[in-house]
Amino acid sequence: MLRRALAGHYEIEGLLGRGGMGVVYLARDLRLQRPVALKVPSADRAADPAFRARFLREARTAAALLHPNIVPIYAVHEVGELIFIAMAYVAGETLDQRIERDGALSPETAARLLGELADALAYAHARGVVHRDVKPDNILLDAASGRALLSDFGIARMSGDGRSSAPPSDGGVAGAAAFMSPEQARGEPVDSRSDLYSLGVVGYYALTGRLPFTGETDALVLSLHATTPPPPLADPGVPRRLAQAVERCLAKQAGDRFADGAALGRALGQALPQHAVPPIAVRAFLTRSAHLAGPALMYGAFVGLIAAPATLWCWLYTDAGPLCGAAAAALACLLLLPFVVAWARARRLLADGHGWEDLVDALVGERERHCEELHFVYGESGSVFERGLQWLARFATLATAAVTAALFVRPELAASTECAVAWASAAGAALVAASVAQARTEQRTDPRGARRLRFWSGWVGRALFRLAATRGRRAAGSEGTLRSLETPA
Repeated sequence: MLRRALAGHYEIEGLLGRGGMGVVYLARDLRLQRPVALKVPSADRAADPAFRARFLREARTAAALLHPNIVPIYAVHEVGELIFIAMAYVAGETLDQRIERDGALSPETAARLLGELADALAYAHARGVVHRDVKPDNILLDAASGRALLSDFGIARMSGDGRSSAPPSDGGVAGAAAFMSPEQARGEPVDSRSDLYSLGVVGYYALTGRLPFTGETDALVLSLHATTPPPPLADPGVPRRLAQAVERCLAKQAGDRFADGAALGRALGQALPQHAVPPIAVRAFLTRSAHLAGPALMYGAFVGLIAAPATLWCWLYTDAGPLCGAAAAALACLLLLPFVVAWARARRLLADGHGWEDLVDALVGERERHCEELHFVYGESGSVFERGLQWLARFATLATAAVTAALFVRPELAASTECAVAWASAAGAALVAASVAQARTEQRTDPRGARRLRFWSGWVGRALFRLAATRGRRAAGSEGTLRSLETPA
């Protein structure tokens, strides 16, 4: 009967899939000579007038969606008792098939795919279309481009009254139950934020290879979605911001999720440190840190070569107690000055609305980009010139040690001009080669950036931000008290 209905328009070439709603066939559009996917509801559903009317209405609505990450619908047909949809055929696989075969996706791939899907949902929601069945089986991965395409808009999960499908009562585990939002699980009306919850479950599954909630029955799974917080997404290798974006999608209350797909897409765009563009306050912090490198070196030289030796001399060779105490206090102040400056800068960053984690993310991203650039210029393992200088430094050091040992064994050689020249030449060659090799290595590895990252990401940097945050809370509390006192009764 289907072949007779398709005669002259489509020619069935094979079966693509079979589900609870019907069957999907691979066919060829005979007029345009292009492959299409035909979605044909089962006969009992097609015979239901309410389902039929809603199917056609929703399909026509979805056909108006033209987006690069939504599977386009070409036509909606009603032939006798049959109804079916002709949509674009995507050569590739579903996201579920990819994860079943290869396991969890890399954070970079997952963030890109989730960003594409968030953009597609934002486009559909802006036009009043809510998907209601976002799950890996409805996400197609194009084999040619790798992009994600969302299919089955508004038609995959629906009942006669147009509300969310009730929880299955047959005890089986349906795929949709694992991705339903809490409000959808309770049978309440849903909006665009319900799709974002489902996309959050997809993201959790894509990043970990497991679902946040599982159970022996659909009813148990839906109950967990409605009442239980999901396990934290704390897998190693998943960036903190990416995990936070997915976890925010999984908030039980719709108001606690992202406002729309566009907001989720922006968060995903900032989720990976190497791709994120830090806010202006954080970028200014990083730029100022780079400009302070020269003054910091001069400050360290002053403290190490002048202030500290002067304090030690006063302590050892001066009997004036007050002078020694003053020198020690001055040295202590000098040693604490960098931490005071760092605390003030942390306080400024907090005042602009950015915290310790934002700074660490920016530092990690900056260092990764810088190391990538340095490795491109100098190579990852050092050039032949650098390695040659290192070997020359080692050889010259051994030669210096050999000449020095000979002088200890035969002191009379110290009066020899040739021995003095040999020792000076070996020592000078060792010093020059080691200095040049070290400078070239630092150009390739950026140790200054590594030290800055270790400082701010370690316990000292965290403590400075905590201290600055405590100071800020006290100031805010005092200001609030003053405001409350000034408010007329």
